[in-house]
Amino acid sequence: MTQELLTFEGVGKSYGDLTILSDLSFSLFKGEFITILGTSGSGKTTTLKLMNRLLEPDSGKIMLEGQPLAEKDPVALRRQIGYVVQQIGLFPHLTVRDNIATVPKLLGWDNARINQRVEELLTMVQLPGVDFAHRYPKELSGGQQQRIGVARALAANPKMVLFDEPFGAVDAITRHHLQEQLKNLHRSLGDKTFVLITHDIHEALYLGDRVMVMDKGRLVQFDRPEEIVSSPKTDFVKSLLATVNRQEKLLGGMT
Repeated sequence: MTQELLTFEGVGKSYGDLTILSDLSFSLFKGEFITILGTSGSGKTTTLKLMNRLLEPDSGKIMLEGQPLAEKDPVALRRQIGYVVQQIGLFPHLTVRDNIATVPKLLGWDNARINQRVEELLTMVQLPGVDFAHRYPKELSGGQQQRIGVARALAANPKMVLFDEPFGAVDAITRHHLQEQLKNLHRSLGDKTFVLITHDIHEALYLGDRVMVMDKGRLVQFDRPEEIVSSPKTDFVKSLLATVNRQEKLLGGMT
């Protein structure tokens, strides 16, 4: 039976007179890969930051495994939820090993357990510890840094990992490889819920088990990729799909 992990109930967020989110309601389930798609200013990042209490809602309620998110200690909560951003945010003065070990150290893990976990994660992201554990971020390519960012987010075995446009700063070929690796990683982990923000409809449809399409602070469609393609619910969703069709026609004309 599918279990609910996170639920938004009528959530709203504003800054002064500027409404960012309006009456946002949805549920995420354990083990899903969710992509959030929308243009700049649609409320994607605000929605993500509400999930780990980097922001607080002005209205509505957010529940995590049936418990109000507002009742959870925000620092402890963030140590239980992985977070990967476009800028990666690796500490330049720390080795790869110590970057990955950041949260386990805060949680009081012993060195033997940390070392074992670092080795597991480096193997998982296809960067063997013998070659990479003692390097520094400046010695890695952009794609390698991003994979270390993913490993760090998984270090404390979180139930959920949040990704804020993680591949936006890498080239197209590297981005394609990272998408494949992330999809395979999620599949291999089985019980982890991934939530990834993107403005790229190809990325959203490829990665997501379900895709949230946001427009001007509202959730306009939340469906499986094939349903979004076959039955777009709004003109905005149709316009996103039209960009895919135009690109495919352009590429077709070049072959």
